[in-house]
Amino acid sequence: MIFDLKDLEVEIIKKFDGKFNYYNPSHFNGKTIFRRQTKYQDKILISDIVDEHDNVILQHKLCDEFITGYEDARFINDEEISVCVCQNDKDDLNRHINVKFAKYNLKSKELKIFKTQNAHFEKHWQFYDDKIIYHVTPYTILDNNENVIFKKEINWKPWIEKYGNPRLSTNVFEVGGIKYLLFHSSKNINGVNLRYYVGIMILDSSLNPIGYCDTTLFNSTESFDIHTFFDYFSWKRKLLGLPTIVDIIFPMNVCVDTYINIYCGINDCISANIKINKNEFINKIKKSSFILV
Repeated sequence: MIFDLKDLEVEIIKKFDGKFNYYNPSHFNGKTIFRRQTKYQDKILISDIVDEHDNVILQHKLCDEFITGYEDARFINDEEISVCVCQNDKDDLNRHINVKFAKYNLKSKELKIFKTQNAHFEKHWQFYDDKIIYHVTPYTILDNNENVIFKKEINWKPWIEKYGNPRLSTNVFEVGGIKYLLFHSSKNINGVNLRYYVGIMILDSSLNPIGYCDTTLFNSTESFDIHTFFDYFSWKRKLLGLPTIVDIIFPMNVCVDTYINIYCGINDCISANIKINKNEFINKIKKSSFILV
C-alpha cells in the first residue's frame, strides 16, 4: 500500500442510518450526491440518487417487465451527472437483466441512455471534454458519438495476479502538472469475503495511458467503523441472496485543492472523503514503482 488510512483524514459524510443506506458519493463545486439504498418488498435492495439534503434526483420505478434502479452517479459538470441504470426482473427480483449507462441533465431532467452495450453491465465511464474513457481493459477512449478513437492492450498481469481484474473508477485529475485516474479491482476470498483494491494510473495530455503503480493505494478497511457495518449487515441479511462480508474502498471521483479529496464508498455502507495532503501525495507517488504500458 502507498497510504495508510490511519495516517489520513477520513471525513464521513453520510452512512447507513437504519432505514436508508448511503454510499458511493460524488462531489463537484460544493455539491454532493449519493447512492441511497432502501428495501424493496423486503426482498432486495433498490437504489435512488439523492443530494446532500436527501432530495431525490433519480428514483427507482416499476414498469411492465422490470424494476429499475439508479446507481453510482458521478458529476460530469454543474449540470450533468452520469449514472448506471439497473434493471431487475419484476417477477424474479434477484435476477439482474442488465445495467445500461446514461447521462442525466439536472436542469432539463432529460435522461440519455447510451447505445453502447458491449458488456452485460456498463459501468463507470468517465467524461473528459469531448472524450469518454470507456474501459481500462483494454484501455479504450470513445468520442461523444461512442466511436472508438483509441484502444490499447495493457500488461495488467502483475496487477491481476495480486489484486484481480482492473476496472475504471474515477475522473481524470491533475496534480503537479501530471494527469491521473483511479481504478479498482476485487478478489473473492473464501466465497464469502470480498476485498477491493484501488490503483492509480498516469496519463499523458491526450488521456492515453503511460503506466500504473504496481501496488494498491490503501490498506484494509475491514475494521473501519465496524459497528456501522455490523448494523448494515444485519439489516440486509434476510434479503434474497447471501450477504457478503466486504473490505472495500470504492473511489467515485477526485477533487483537488490543497488536498487530494477522494470521494468514495467504504464497506458498502459509508460515504466518505479521504483527504491526502497534496505534497504528501506527490512525494509518495514519486517514490512508488510504476509499470509502463
